[in-house]
Amino acid sequence: MNKLLALFTCFILSSLYSNAQNKQPTAIVKTTKHTFTEKSLVMDSTGKILPYKEWRTMVTTGEYMLKAKDPENESAGFILYKYSKEPLAARMAHMSQPPQGPYFTNGKSLKPFDIKGIDGFKLNSRGWAGKIVILNFWYVKCIPSKQEIPELNKIAAAHANDKDIVFIAICLEGKDKIEKYIKEIPFAYHQVADGKYYADKLGVDSYPVDVVIDKKGIVRYNSAGYGPLWDKWIAEAIDKCKKEPVGK
Repeated sequence: MNKLLALFTCFILSSLYSNAQNKQPTAIVKTTKHTFTEKSLVMDSTGKILPYKEWRTMVTTGEYMLKAKDPENESAGFILYKYSKEPLAARMAHMSQPPQGPYFTNGKSLKPFDIKGIDGFKLNSRGWAGKIVILNFWYVKCIPSKQEIPELNKIAAAHANDKDIVFIAICLEGKDKIEKYIKEIPFAYHQVADGKYYADKLGVDSYPVDVVIDKKGIVRYNSAGYGPLWDKWIAEAIDKCKKEPVGK
């Protein structure tokens, strides 16, 4: 079995789940009390044992949680429960914003740089002024990246007609691999190939990483990893940036 699996962090009590993957093979789920791996025993409410990929996928939707059968004995296993149908706004009100990643700092400026996409898209350092720039760092075998792409696509689609909002995905691989990948899994961001140059320049070495930069070049949101409802925080950051005038 390919060991290029996700590194993701699941905070059971708050339903906050993160998933960050670097280039080292790893497959670990951590909670404040428990550590989960592919070998963890997870069951549904009827006692049916669930495969790792199945329960992991369900947890990442944000609609499910894991609860220990015996808090003092991990070997007893865990039960997968579905959250009640609480409105999204109420769920978010009880959730903390995803923690900042180690590569960017909210409230600090990011120096603009020239960048070019495989689709002919170009943005020079002067072109950042007055634009909201959303960056995503990823690579084609990154499972957490694959999980968040559908959600990122929805955000990009919501702002497709706004020329002052730019979505850029910086991928480690070359153009051919990206084009092959997005034929099967569409990714609505402008794709930048051979992105290791940018990743190294900015110190990024785990994936995925999402960043929202406002019209003045200030980082307003950044996260490393992937978790349920994190896309809502990205969308909220963009909306806040839209409401702020450039000169404010």
